Amino acid sequence: MLLKEGERTAVLDRTVRTGVRVQGGTVKEKTTAASTESMRLIDLQTTAEVLAEAVANENGARERVAERRDIRKSVITDRVRRMEEFLGVGLFTGPQRKAPTAAGKMMARYGPKLIEEIDHFAGILRDASEREELP
Repeated sequence: MLLKEGERTAVLDRTVRTGVRVQGGTVKEKTTAASTESMRLIDLQTTAEVLAEAVANENGARERVAERRDIRKSVITDRVRRMEEFLGVGLFTGPQRKAPTAAGKMMARYGPKLIEEIDHFAGILRDASEREELP
């Protein structure tokens, strides 16, 4: 399941490995900007979605995702760039960077499965946390 714009996002950091802090039992979103060593879950979700679109039809993939998510195309470009920096690989190639690379095709195939696993794991953690809070 992909998060929609405006929903809480998590930040993964190569050194800290956390993007949220717990305050009074409530999960708060990290307010600091992500560095080039970080990526946000929304970056992964958007990148996997635009790559899946590009595998199906290169032309207009970013535009279709931007319209579906109600965001600017430049936001998608920024999210893809952060993922490429985080992963250390190019995900698009060509003069207009429309064609997925081999790594991009793998991201299109496995990214949604990874996101599903992250969502599932987050649910497991929330359930465990709720059980601890019961009297």
